[in-house]
Amino acid sequence: MKNTITIGELAKRVGVRTSALRYYEEQGLLQPVERTEAGYRLYDPHSEQTLRFIQRAQRLGFALTDIRTLLNNLQAGHLDDDIVLDIAQQRYFELERQVTQSLVLQHELGLFLQDLRDAQSHQRAWGASLEQFLERVCANPLGQNDHDTFEWLVSISGCTLNTPEGRVLLEKLRGNHLHVWQQEDGYQILFVTRDTAVGNALQELADMEAHCQVHARQQSTPLFDHNEEGYLLTVRGDNAFIYVRLLLMLEGDRSNL
Repeated sequence: MKNTITIGELAKRVGVRTSALRYYEEQGLLQPVERTEAGYRLYDPHSEQTLRFIQRAQRLGFALTDIRTLLNNLQAGHLDDDIVLDIAQQRYFELERQVTQSLVLQHELGLFLQDLRDAQSHQRAWGASLEQFLERVCANPLGQNDHDTFEWLVSISGCTLNTPEGRVLLEKLRGNHLHVWQQEDGYQILFVTRDTAVGNALQELADMEAHCQVHARQQSTPLFDHNEEGYLLTVRGDNAFIYVRLLLMLEGDRSNL
């Protein structure tokens, strides 16, 4: 008992409430080494490191079940590459989905501001400060060629996008102006063009992906349509953001895949 610390002391060291430690105990993340005769929890001094590990993983958005898996394997001394890769990749995938949602709004904000400027250009020109702000908003990071991210998204999709035929179709879509908006469980991607080659490529892409087993399981087969504004691709499901990221990258990048 001389080498143990109380629940109150441990909570104070790390800056959490004692109720948090009790909750972590319920979840199988942090266990006291013993109890006093009065029933008070006592912890090993190394519990502070474990607790800080849990907090850090939570800040990164890991689920408690994943944290428990990592902790159990780490403490047992057999944390192998496959375990880390599986858990980390799932979390990174979710972060990419969240980033895509923000980038879609950033992308569309720039286009919205451009339309506002054009709508009143016959009355007066925008001031220098507003023009500079517009230029900054339109400096979309996705307009730069992030080859590693592109390759990773294509490969992890597990679909026909990662075939020679799929890459040929993606190449045909490079450099085309598009609008993107989120709708319910997916996105609508409008290619603002009347170029039939773009429409044919999108139709082929939708047809190819319709036979993809990943999308069949997730009921997220891309849908293709066209209207007076251009060609519309509707993508839904957990992997819908992959299409958005890829196509936004291609919009601002004219280099080869």
